[in-house]
Amino acid sequence: MLYKARGGDYNRFVAKHERPSGVRRASYKVDAILEELKGVAARLGLEVREERLLREIGYRVQSGTCRVRDRNILFLDREIPPTARMEVLLEELARRDLRDVYVSPELRRILGKDERSGAESA
Repeated sequence: MLYKARGGDYNRFVAKHERPSGVRRASYKVDAILEELKGVAARLGLEVREERLLREIGYRVQSGTCRVRDRNILFLDREIPPTARMEVLLEELARRDLRDVYVSPELRRILGKDERSGAESA
């Protein structure tokens, strides 16, 4: 396997401590899925905002959708881990009709909206 060394050149012999760790590779995948989910949400007309949701005594704030005037907004709490933000987006998009929006096959599989499985159940 080729790894990119610090100098920017690809090299077959890179020190182990310079190779991407499994944890970093996994976080790249979560970040990539999160960005793709945000893109799908935007194409559906859903504005995604990552903000620090303030908490006060007496009520519990959590990520979710709301309607402000004529805009649909999905608030994601910046304080929760990326995997939890991804789950909020997945739950919201799973409720929506995605037939007219391009969604990668991998993301369709994650959402459970694989067209092959839908054709079998119809």
